[in-house]
Amino acid sequence: MMDLKCALQVELDSLWIKPEDMARGLGIRVSNVRNWLDPTSERLPQKFAFDWLAAQSEKLVSLTDERMNDLHDSYSTFGRHFIRWYREADLPDTEPVGLHNLASRRVADRARHDGIDIEFVYACRSHQWITDNIDPDTVIDTKAEFAARTESLGVTPTEIAYALGITAASVKYWKNPKREDMLPIDESWSFLDEYSSTLDEKIALLVQKHPNPMPYHPLTRKGSLTQKEQIENHAARAAAEQIEFANGTSVEFVYI
Repeated sequence: MMDLKCALQVELDSLWIKPEDMARGLGIRVSNVRNWLDPTSERLPQKFAFDWLAAQSEKLVSLTDERMNDLHDSYSTFGRHFIRWYREADLPDTEPVGLHNLASRRVADRARHDGIDIEFVYACRSHQWITDNIDPDTVIDTKAEFAARTESLGVTPTEIAYALGITAASVKYWKNPKREDMLPIDESWSFLDEYSSTLDEKIALLVQKHPNPMPYHPLTRKGSLTQKEQIENHAARAAAEQIEFANGTSVEFVYI
């Protein structure tokens, strides 16, 4: 029997949607969503929650198409391929920021696969800002690039801060477009490269082993996840997506 609680969490995580986003979208209390996710609660997710997620999946397809068009439009306008990256302040409360950024990341993956060099720019940046800051030898928006990499990998500011021996506030400043004097240091990029390599290795191993059901760490059960558990969750979602695309078979998940 499918674990409905695990299925809900995996779908939320896979769409980069937070419990708060679902609560707003359904017009219910966030505590209800957390109870659906909590393995110790007897309350099970309702069908309308999965229907809402299915609608978000369809919306993701539409957003991805929009981002792809924007990518080509940016080239005709600026001579370079830019993809917008969003912050909470860039969207109304009713729009899950993660879903919009997932669409951006998918377009970036497609573009790179096709050999297209892409760059991230914050959604708050105007055309004039982009024009004024274009430099052929550097990334157009280092802050947006850093945010896109960290959030795509699921790395938190606290993790980066701990690894580099600095404060989490400093990492947040690196992402903040209003703090243009605070840019990511070289060590932060090296950390992300190592993190990404570890993730890629785990994805490849899972694809090779093809476990079904796929093990998954429930955040709601543990309250917080270790870096190892976060990487394993990210790898599980990515591996399941690759397996389903290649074989046309669905992959189920199980709490561990």
